[in-house]
Amino acid sequence: MRPYLSEVDFETIKQRFDAFWECEILDRPLIHITAPRKHRVYVEIPNVKTLEDKWINIDYILKRLEYHFENTVFLGDAIPQYWPNLGPNSLTAFLGGELMFLDEETSWVKPFIDDLEGFDPILDKNNRWWRTMNNILDAVCRVAEGNFLVGIPDLHYGGDALAAMVGTQKLVRALYTKPNEVKRLIGRITEICIQVFEAYYERISRIQEGSISWIPAYSRGRFFPLQDDFSGLVSPKIFREFFLEEQIALSKHLDNSIFHLDGPMALSNLDILLKLDSINGIQWVPGAGALPMSKWVNVCRKILEAGKCLQISCEPWEVEFLLSKLKHEGLLLQTWCRDEDEAQRILKIVGKYGR
Repeated sequence: MRPYLSEVDFETIKQRFDAFWECEILDRPLIHITAPRKHRVYVEIPNVKTLEDKWINIDYILKRLEYHFENTVFLGDAIPQYWPNLGPNSLTAFLGGELMFLDEETSWVKPFIDDLEGFDPILDKNNRWWRTMNNILDAVCRVAEGNFLVGIPDLHYGGDALAAMVGTQKLVRALYTKPNEVKRLIGRITEICIQVFEAYYERISRIQEGSISWIPAYSRGRFFPLQDDFSGLVSPKIFREFFLEEQIALSKHLDNSIFHLDGPMALSNLDILLKLDSINGIQWVPGAGALPMSKWVNVCRKILEAGKCLQISCEPWEVEFLLSKLKHEGLLLQTWCRDEDEAQRILKIVGKYGR
């Protein structure tokens, strides 16, 4: 692996993110831009026998990430990074679920708990998927030091994990028929989530300072995205009763946190989240099939004006519009460009808004 980190001004990017977490600005708005490199590089990727191998075969994974780095340009505040991934239900798999792989981008877990009562989830260090994830993480860390950052793997806890274990409809019924069991299990899963995060963080900290994840915000300390997509399906009253405490516990454990708010239904819980001092920011995702980000300026302003950071993704053509409509302190835009020329044009636009 080459030192891809040397191709970006990592020290300045760190300072920009220091300001971001304080809802301040260093010299210009934060922008994460990636695009295909103009000159493509051939990387031989080994053949594997099964779809599952594409997720867990270490040689295959390392060559895929090398291909990605060799053929991607990182501009603005984009940092070359890779986060090992078994899909959003990996935490559930560590607790007894069996991962099913649908394609190279999608995995899920079949519900495996019939009754919440009596179920006591534990993190079994001999669990196949736990060992697999740690083997992948160790292999990535061995080639990453000084070359690229290793991101914290995706962690879906709380309602998302419980819905994967018992099924979404059963969990909805249990909120009314077995509320104490739901609260007990969410509390226990939160404890395990912290245990898993710390195991990841300890491994990654051997080879780098700080943390990053699929939300591409860099923190000098502990950071991973907070989320509970299931909680977006319930009323603010139910959210406050069942799912708020986990967000408080996790955000207080971390040095920096951003809550992933996904889809218009989840907006009903936004006011509650904005009042939590321990959460630094919100990632707003309008959801599949929704209007583009430029149509959600009022939501974005509300988050920024509440004194929270905001991370949003947008199309390249939306960048200038959003910068003209939103305050820049605490704002992180992310966009993907068709080619290097377009990426450079977008970076120049952002530069016009610098100090």
